[in-house]
Amino acid sequence: MRNAVETVKRSSVVWFLLAAGLTAPMVGGQNVQLAANNDEGQLYSLHRVDSTASLAGGTDPLSSCGDALSIALQQGTPEFPCWANIRTVDRWNSASFGFGMESTGNRTRISPHDVPSSFTFTAGGLSAFSLPGDGEGKAYGGLGAMSGLIEQRKWQLMAEDAGGVADFQLNGGHFVGLNLAAVRITGEISPRLTWQGSATNTYGTDAARQVAPIDYRMIGEADAPAPDTAAYGLHGGLMTEGEESLKLRYAESRRSAWDISGSHTYTKYNADGFLVHSARARIEYLHRIAQRSAFGLYGSGEHQTQPLGCTLGGAGMRILTSWGSHASLNVAGGVDGANPSCGKRVEFTGNAALYAQLTNKTDLYLTGNRDLDDGILEHAVLLNTAGAGLRHTFGHSVGVSASLNELDGTDPRSKQTYHGSFVDGSLRCRLWLGFSEEMELRRFSFSGFSAEAGRTVGVFTLWWSPPRGSETKRAAVR
Repeated sequence: MRNAVETVKRSSVVWFLLAAGLTAPMVGGQNVQLAANNDEGQLYSLHRVDSTASLAGGTDPLSSCGDALSIALQQGTPEFPCWANIRTVDRWNSASFGFGMESTGNRTRISPHDVPSSFTFTAGGLSAFSLPGDGEGKAYGGLGAMSGLIEQRKWQLMAEDAGGVADFQLNGGHFVGLNLAAVRITGEISPRLTWQGSATNTYGTDAARQVAPIDYRMIGEADAPAPDTAAYGLHGGLMTEGEESLKLRYAESRRSAWDISGSHTYTKYNADGFLVHSARARIEYLHRIAQRSAFGLYGSGEHQTQPLGCTLGGAGMRILTSWGSHASLNVAGGVDGANPSCGKRVEFTGNAALYAQLTNKTDLYLTGNRDLDDGILEHAVLLNTAGAGLRHTFGHSVGVSASLNELDGTDPRSKQTYHGSFVDGSLRCRLWLGFSEEMELRRFSFSGFSAEAGRTVGVFTLWWSPPRGSETKRAAVR
């Protein structure tokens, strides 16, 4: 009960700071794009595009949101990009590329005058249950979220926060709480030099993540469950995780740019007395080799603190390409020298993502990643993740999706392997008078721990937000 009260207090503080415009943990929605216009004076001007246009050169300024929280917040418009877009950090967004790949200057520009500062909020409730045989239990709770944007001539701030509390009646009823927040500030120092700072944070009871709205990330244009979703519910008590990052981009010419970035992540499990920090730095050169293809070279360094101490340093390459606005591919990988505590003296790290729009109403994504564990599995030093998902919409009011997430890692000392899996099926409907709902079936399974564990959870969520007139029609369920 004391943990629940602490969670509620922490959530209240975050909501207060966010309302005051001072929130620290949040991420921005739409990528900085280096425009390639015929007007040389505006060649490198700062503007925003959605996740598809950043790679494929599309002209539609709207994102397509596929998670219930984005739908409840009526997102999917230039001023309100999808929740997944705002929560995404560079190292997970392996199919998004914020560097202009077309020289025709036909992108849709969105100036600060077109997208004024704005604010939206939503409130809702959830009901969840575990299927028989998986530790029968049920949960009831209340939810709330808000999103805001402040737009000025040379900078933009976006912030979002979502939280809730629930009575989670499993193995003895107890109250749980969870809060997710993010902020991103994007700005222009000069016509050629832009910057972006962002932070994300998750705080609350780990068990609550199994029934709360799933945290999403962008994969191309699709929003997908976060790679660590398969590890939800593994730890008792409170958990905290987050990331802060800063990125600079210098546009050397119409066809090339330099990226310099650094980030810090942290993961804490209170009941286990576990805390891990990770730091990353990267410099990358990107060059457009064709109208819809680009090539990059990078050097990077990473360090993860004890008890998962590991230091990596190396170089690699990136290849990006797109096929119209219907598909995109991003592959990056390199070889790293490692210290002995990593398990091997030479390690491979990298990621790959494929996004494909199969039809006007159906799309598919595939993704994979190998990098430092960041404490997600607690005992592993390096983490492998893979995911696949399929979405289909029926008009603008109904959407269905299915996804699969896998992760595994190995303890280099004991050689024990750990594996987690998450399977999700969802039906989302936009109702009337500002209401929307989602019905989900989630399957979590784990192996490699003291005993194999798994749970199948059914979740029903109902949201309400103030209707926004014509803009409500523009936010598609996808």
